[in-house]
Amino acid sequence: MPVHEESFAAGTPCWADVMVDDLQGARDFYGGLFGWTFEDLPPEAGGYVMALKDGHAVAGAMARSSTDPSQVNAWTVYLASDDVDETAEQARSAGGVFFLEPMDVLQVGRIAVGADPAGAAYGLWQAREHTGADLVDEPGTLAWAESMSRDYPTSKAFYAGVFGYELQEIGDAAFSYSVATLDGERPVAGIGAIPAQAPADVRSHWMAYFAVADCAASAEQVRTLGGTVLQQPSDTRYGRVAVVAGPQGETFAVLQRAAASRD
Repeated sequence: MPVHEESFAAGTPCWADVMVDDLQGARDFYGGLFGWTFEDLPPEAGGYVMALKDGHAVAGAMARSSTDPSQVNAWTVYLASDDVDETAEQARSAGGVFFLEPMDVLQVGRIAVGADPAGAAYGLWQAREHTGADLVDEPGTLAWAESMSRDYPTSKAFYAGVFGYELQEIGDAAFSYSVATLDGERPVAGIGAIPAQAPADVRSHWMAYFAVADCAASAEQVRTLGGTVLQQPSDTRYGRVAVVAGPQGETFAVLQRAAASRD
């Protein structure tokens, strides 16, 4: 079991959490889909819930505020930072904005949440007691994250400038996509262009991918649990993928890794 105990390198997707109207409904759905159990944090955590896989923290969940219309049911991907305040300032200088300014989260870390110049929301996380996902590369854990953009050149320039991503274009004439590395070797994230044929209401966003043992079976389980399959399971160079939504509309993807990608 590959347990990740140390802090993630700056720029690496290190955590994801979901905000929904019905927190208990989310617990039921993700518990059934991924086998997660849930730990309620102390009251000073504001109702935040930790999702656990085999006793290890793998994701978070919280209830959406009924008095804040700007909040939506959605997953948020967090990028690791050695200094959230400095990274936020760099992001602002590059055209980003912030909805949640840098702030301490008890003694566990420092956070900020904002959007890149193309409008994709994301978070920053500076680890203290909580370094991010404790368990990686296992079914039911965060396996990949990508920024899908309505302004592909702007998104590439933003993440390369702010986070030091080295980008390798792997797309083709029909689909623009770059793999980001921090060292020129190990992929950490992706940046893609939202296809022109996508519905107009599909905005720039970060997509969280969770590993599963069987993509088709997981997609069917999403339906059984009340969710929706938005893109049917299909093969990619990295494995078999389906894009789905929970019963409350939050979108994410499930990924059955190709055998070669596990080596």
